[in-house]
Amino acid sequence: MIETNKEKLLKVAVMGEIVHPMGRRFYSTTWDGSTKVSLGMDGITYNVRVGDPVFGWASADHVEPGVSLVNKNEAYDVAFGTLSCIGNEAKVVSGEAKGSLGYVTGKHSNLLAWFRDEDIAKMAIGDKVQVKVWGVGLKIHGFDDVKVEKIDPELLESMGITAEKGRLVVPVAKELPAYIMGSGIGNWPMAEYVDYDIQTTCPEAISELGLEDLRLGDVVALQDQYCGYGRGYLRGAMTIGVVIHGASDIAGHGPGVNPVITCRASEVVPQIDAWANIARYLGIGGG
Repeated sequence: MIETNKEKLLKVAVMGEIVHPMGRRFYSTTWDGSTKVSLGMDGITYNVRVGDPVFGWASADHVEPGVSLVNKNEAYDVAFGTLSCIGNEAKVVSGEAKGSLGYVTGKHSNLLAWFRDEDIAKMAIGDKVQVKVWGVGLKIHGFDDVKVEKIDPELLESMGITAEKGRLVVPVAKELPAYIMGSGIGNWPMAEYVDYDIQTTCPEAISELGLEDLRLGDVVALQDQYCGYGRGYLRGAMTIGVVIHGASDIAGHGPGVNPVITCRASEVVPQIDAWANIARYLGIGGG
């Protein structure tokens, strides 16, 4: 069992609201020059949940499971999205679903959250959700060179991570080479603020890497990727991330990943476990 500094971390509140889908995203051009009406970002997605496949949804692009949240004050939204960690408790504080509890499941352009199906059925655009932030400053004792980011301490502890011979062994559903990473590399000032994408432009690469069964919420290992202060290639580095949104057929885009553990050298070792998914760790599989 790993040990952390969780007892020293602050818990604070941030708030957002369910955001309406934006029409500017509707007609898109795919990597091969086709066009389609795209949907799945922003708002409420009733029938896609964490644990579901990233591929196969008709006309979908970057589909976000569950509820998408934003704070309409730009400065407050930076705090809302950056400080909130995967696995943090989210609570609906207005509307018909007031009092419903859920979890943060990722940060795309908006913050993403899981709630029970019966609670989502009561929600409306504009309902407010408060997140109990816990995880900023999280460290694993004995691994000072490993950066932990964007994850709730209790979720981290539930992932089956072990310390063996000076290394962290982390269960992952997939291990991916650096060349498959696309949109988001080199952009934005910090890894906590937004995801970056596994490219799905090349169907042959998807087949070769066995990504056809990739799921929302899967924990994945990214070879030669360092995401301590941004996202980019570094030979020998290792990043562990969580898949937060669905596939895309826009060039250079695909399923989004939020980095949660990263190191420059060999302190982190992935171990394949087909069931390494936050739906399992949070007990939310099946909606």
